Amino acid sequence: MPIASLLLRHQRPFDLWFVWRQSGNLVLGSLFMAALAALASGALAAGGLRRRPRWGVAVALAAFLVGGQLLAVALIRLYNRPLLAWVYNGPPIMVLAYVGRFGWLALLAAGSTWGRPWRLLRAQAAVDGASAGQAARHVVWPLAWPLVLGAGVLVLVLSLTEVPATVLAAPHRPPQIVPMLMTWVHTLESDPMIEASLLLAGVVAAGAVVAAALVVAARRAVAGGGGRVPLPLLLLALFPLLAAAAGCGDRGQPDAVWMSTGTAPGQVVYPRAICYDKADDSFFVIDRVAHVQHLDRKGNPLGGWRMPEWANGKPVGVSVGPDGNVYVPDTHYHRVMVYTPSGQVVRQWGELGKGPGQFIYPTDVAFDEAGRAFVSEYGEHDRVQVFDAAGKYLFEFGGFGNGDGQFSRPQSLVIDKGLVYVTDSCNHRLVVFRTDGTFVRNMGGVGSELGQFRFPYGMDLDADGRLVVCEFGNNRVQLVDKETGKGLKTWGAAGREPGQLAYPWGVAIDGKGRVVAVDSGNNRLQVFSF
Repeated sequence: MPIASLLLRHQRPFDLWFVWRQSGNLVLGSLFMAALAALASGALAAGGLRRRPRWGVAVALAAFLVGGQLLAVALIRLYNRPLLAWVYNGPPIMVLAYVGRFGWLALLAAGSTWGRPWRLLRAQAAVDGASAGQAARHVVWPLAWPLVLGAGVLVLVLSLTEVPATVLAAPHRPPQIVPMLMTWVHTLESDPMIEASLLLAGVVAAGAVVAAALVVAARRAVAGGGGRVPLPLLLLALFPLLAAAAGCGDRGQPDAVWMSTGTAPGQVVYPRAICYDKADDSFFVIDRVAHVQHLDRKGNPLGGWRMPEWANGKPVGVSVGPDGNVYVPDTHYHRVMVYTPSGQVVRQWGELGKGPGQFIYPTDVAFDEAGRAFVSEYGEHDRVQVFDAAGKYLFEFGGFGNGDGQFSRPQSLVIDKGLVYVTDSCNHRLVVFRTDGTFVRNMGGVGSELGQFRFPYGMDLDADGRLVVCEFGNNRVQLVDKETGKGLKTWGAAGREPGQLAYPWGVAIDGKGRVVAVDSGNNRLQVFSF
């Protein structure tokens, strides 16, 4: 039923190649981590063929029953230390988490080879002079390898679908699909979310088929006396090699790192929006606890306030208008809120709906030279609406889809010299219009090369007229020629260290040309220059 529901809610034509280019690197990253856990579990099971894992099964079951969330918290507390950074910042922490969750399967498989029929085989081997290790290698393994391998594949499949431990503890290199889905999901109608979920479900189903085949092979091996190591084992061994490139990337050291995790002034919880106020050389930042914080040019807190409502969701955009006020598209409350820089409400407009002046999920506000406000929105009716300075509806352009002049989650707007630049995030491109709503051109497409994008979210314009785009899916910030769409440079790579990013949402450029990137998954801002 869930699969059928996803298929029924999918709106655009299903293109498997496009889906793979959009999310394939994330699936490979997940396979890489899950395959390492499967290999580690297989090693545990192989050890259990030589010596019965009595207490090991009980300990592993206890770790499983603790749950992924508490297990991940415990691992973070243990390994988030300078001397153990190689564990905390890399694959080892996820191998520990996945083996802690599902290693009992491998130990149980090994333990089953100590039942009565197997004891007779071991006893006969001992009579012939074989040691415990020789019996395990030459007598038990030729019969039990499908069982051990099947348990390893089950660990792989379950690791792919583990959510709490993955979201909390996963390193950001290589990127994985579960944290992206859990971070990015906002509406069930989102085609990329549906496509990525279906892709993951297909991979899991394939793994389940392999595991079932190995169980059948194990039964036949016990009945008929042995077998050979099959192709699935070779493919399992190749998964790390196939996925190794998923987390590769260059990074540069930032000029500064601002903010840390928390709810106090100068701290954030998953920040998602930023803008620069040139009037006083400051910034406004909004995070996932609905805090609007005002920062000076060095990242120090000047003040702030909290949105009036936040239970349904938090804003994903913020702008400073030509009147000096702060405009917040209150995304999940279907309105635009206007504040003074000190946080006093000036006015608001909008309500839930698809008509003129109504919104589903507004994402950004930008202003043209005439002072008109352009508001982007997504959710069943992706478009840009244009309002006068008082918030009166004038006209709109765009619509849901992937054709020319259409959007799939327009996230950020930049207006320059009569042109409107839109990050068409789920179509992995930038779309250009005139300020009268006339379509001009598309730029980019899905991918990780220069000039390509994977979920472009935040965008700003530098002093040289170039676009600076942060990519949620590629964990980087890209410098783009706004005339041609040519990618010029990138900064950042997936990870936790300075110079690395985790699902960046926003970007702002100050008066000195510094780029301030919203490093959402790492609960911080990073400052750098191209």
